[in-house]
Order: sequence, then C-alpha cells, then structure tokens
Amino acid sequence: MKKLYWRPQSVSLKALALVAVLSLVGLVVVEKFQTTNKQSYFQEKTAASQLALSSMETIRKARVQRGYAIDPAVDPARSGLIGIPMSTVTSVSGVLEAKQTSVNPNFAAVIVEQLKRAGVQEGDTVAIGCSGSFPALNICVYAALETLKIKPIVISSVSASQWGANIPELLWIDMERLLQEERKFSFRSVAASMGGFEDSGMGLSRQGREDIAAAVKRNGFSILDPKKDFTAKIDERLALFKSEAKGAPIKAYINIGGGAISNGRSVGKKLFTPGVNKRAPVGVKKVDGLMSRFILEDTPVIHLVNINDLAERHGLDISPSATPPIGKAGVFNQEGYNPWLAGAVLVLILASLFGFIRSDVGHRLLSSDGKKKGDSHPEPMV
Repeated sequence: MKKLYWRPQSVSLKALALVAVLSLVGLVVVEKFQTTNKQSYFQEKTAASQLALSSMETIRKARVQRGYAIDPAVDPARSGLIGIPMSTVTSVSGVLEAKQTSVNPNFAAVIVEQLKRAGVQEGDTVAIGCSGSFPALNICVYAALETLKIKPIVISSVSASQWGANIPELLWIDMERLLQEERKFSFRSVAASMGGFEDSGMGLSRQGREDIAAAVKRNGFSILDPKKDFTAKIDERLALFKSEAKGAPIKAYINIGGGAISNGRSVGKKLFTPGVNKRAPVGVKKVDGLMSRFILEDTPVIHLVNINDLAERHGLDISPSATPPIGKAGVFNQEGYNPWLAGAVLVLILASLFGFIRSDVGHRLLSSDGKKKGDSHPEPMV
C-alpha cells in the first residue's frame, strides 16, 4: 500500500521572503567575517623584510654621521635613502615619488616571491645589474638573496639619478661595502661601472667623473671601461657574470632600474613586464641588452622598474609617510572567505528551501495562530 503524505498547494510569499532574508543575511555575514590567510613563504618574506629594515637603519645612521641632513619634505619616512636633487654624480632626472615608494622594507618580501616564481632555489646562482638610483630597492634585493641563501653576482652602476644614491661621499658602492662590514650581507658587487648615458659617464662633469673614480678606488674596484661601444659593454658584463659563476648555471637575472646596458635602451625597458619574465617577449631579438641575452637563453628575468605599479600589485603603500611595518602588506597576507562559515550559510539556505518547498514544516511554522487546524486543507498526495 502506498504511503500518503501532504504538502501545501503553493509556497507562501512569507516563506519566499524569509528565504530571501536568510540568504541576504548569510551573504552579509560571509562578506563581513572574512579570514586573513598567510601567503606562501611567509617566514622567508618576514625574515628578508626584517633584514632589509635593519640594513636601511644602518645606512640612515651612516648618513647622519657624515653630516648630511634628512629633509622630511623629501624623505617623509626619514630613511636617509632618498638622495639630493643634484650633485656632481647625478646622471639623469628622477621621479621622487618612485624613490619614496621604494623605501619600504616589505619590498624584500616581493623579491622573495619573485625569486620563488622564477624557480630559484637555495644555493642557486643569480646575476644582478644594480642601479645607484634605487639604493633602498637594492637593499631589499640583497636581503631576499641573503635570506634565501642564493649566490649573487652583482655589477653596480655608480652614478645615480636625482634622489638616488647621489651623495658623492655615500654612493651605492659605499653603502653595500658598509653593509658587508656590518655583516648584514655576505657579498657585494664584483665590478662597478660609470653609469650615465649607456654606462659611458656621458652627462657627468669632469668633477663627477673624478668623484666616481675616487669612490671606485676606495671600495677596491676597477671600473669597467666606459669607452667601449654598446655591444662590447654587454659582452664584457655577460662574460664577467659567467666567469664569476665558475661553471654554475645562472638561474635568473635581476635588473634594477632603467640602465641601458641591462634593459637594452628604452625599447627593451618597455618590452619586458615589471616583475618576473619567464618567456621572451615579442620583438626581443631586435633589442640587444643583458635582459634580452639572458631571456633568449631561457634564463628568467626579474625586471624591477615602474616601482609604483609593482607596489600596488603587491599591496604596498605608495610614497609612505613613515616606514611601513613589517608584514602589513598583501604580499604577506590576503583576505579570503571563511570556508566553514560559507558552508554553514549554504546549509542553512538549503535547509530553509527544503522546509518551505519540499515539506510541510515551513507551512506549519508560518500558519496564522488565529486559524483552526481544520481551516487549512492541504492537498493529499500519493
């Protein structure tokens, strides 16, 4: 014998309204109570950023000791890593906001993430083209490499653009030597170049060239020949990288700033995407430079330009008014939905739909108290 059961002839508006309200409330609750999820390599990112912060403080103290005041209007974070508008070693104009944005130790976490994305592992060798224009970013790169125990081969440009490391007595190669002496980093550059237009020193005064020569001498370098032609300069640097690698494969090339020898003039700078580049961009064979040479050998390139865009992409502040705290950026943590809460809300909504549409429970709950039990005649079903 078939079992008899019953249900309401139709779903009431009250029931539909209640389900809608429950759904809306559930949506608000799920959106409101999101969870913070740690990003990959959280510990390495934190350690690298802390090392970068400590290193930046070392440079700030060194600048103050040398008698160079820090202008809070130019350097609101009072980092000491924002240079001056003009000096004898200033090569080209610079964008102050980009320099201010770069003074953020959390950029070290960004570099950690990019190195991991490029497939670089502990003990691997990487080549680096450093710019005197972004000393804070250089420090963050060094901090990431030191933390991850990666072997770097660095060639640095000595001159700098406006607001970079352009104090003649405290150039980038002075900073990195000081940081090595203070045991912040275990390495520094293997060679230095003049900088300026196509790394030839063009645009620098005679005094500027003399100041750079003095800096190179006091830091124990011999300067790369600025008189070679463009292609020969690329060849020289590539040969130096491979010689210093001592047979080990170079697993990535890191470019910092807009140096022509590294980028391949202005065209090359625009061909590559800021951040990690694993594939050769269209048209790269027509542009000669260290980045194009490496990428055509299937060596990933980490291109550190367009600093504000990089900062926004990774949740870092633009031109911060104070040194940002370690770990307060999207590169460390990401807001996300709580899966348990979202699941509970979904179960509640499905249960309410079943109660009001597939069974008589909802009908009974919403029945008016003034009605008698016999007033309602549910439809018998077989």
